[in-house]
Amino acid sequence: MRKTLPLLALLVLSSCVAETVERRKPRKGPIKEVGFVDMGGGNVRYSVEGWGWFVSGRRRDALRRMRRNCGKLLAPQIVDEYLRQDADISYAGTDIATSLDKGMDHFKIAPFQHLVYECRPKDAKYEPPQTSTAAPRAFLVVPPTAAVSTTTVTEAPAVSTAPVSQEPPK
Repeated sequence: MRKTLPLLALLVLSSCVAETVERRKPRKGPIKEVGFVDMGGGNVRYSVEGWGWFVSGRRRDALRRMRRNCGKLLAPQIVDEYLRQDADISYAGTDIATSLDKGMDHFKIAPFQHLVYECRPKDAKYEPPQTSTAAPRAFLVVPPTAAVSTTTVTEAPAVSTAPVSQEPPK
């Protein structure tokens, strides 16, 4: 019993990990007044297969990796989140050649949740850019010669603001 408990704990902990796909560390400027030259960001993924509490543990690990990358001064803000079918391990051409003897079952295709994030100051809120699907609005281009001729405006006659009586003339 004592020997199986640590193995069981390792099995449970190994299923609660996320992977860092891309990581850009924040870079500070050469002097303090400049602040950050690059805020940083990246892409983290985790598997969505399995029990719900395993998946939630993987998401917590992904968020933890994001916070660790951004550091103490910045906070990660999720820019995009999508689900995609990926290979469960990253592989290169040499890996495929050596594993062809074992069969293609070595590379399992599974759904992964991807979190694309950017590091922002902790007090700032991220507002995604406004994208419009409407057609671009038409606008009027006025040639310079037409603009000059329309600038001369004649004065309109003055209008009296005195109240007008509604009585018919006698």
